[in-house]
Amino acid sequence: MSAEDQRTFNRWLKANAILGSIFTAGIIAMALAGSMSAGPRDAAVASSTRASGGAMPEQRRSPTGVVITQEPKIR
Repeated sequence: MSAEDQRTFNRWLKANAILGSIFTAGIIAMALAGSMSAGPRDAAVASSTRASGGAMPEQRRSPTGVVITQEPKIR
């Protein structure tokens, strides 16, 4: 490999390492933000032993604030 090719490759490698680091930091930030959004209310709902309301569909809010209606599961 010539000296010019080595310099070009090193620049390419450094640029990819920087972009990969930025991408990794973004993924970690999104994971942390997602883990913090599940607050005590969500934990209390998940651990509750209350029976479902029968034939009424269950309504939940998605993270975007949209109300989602789920029919009760029949076993």
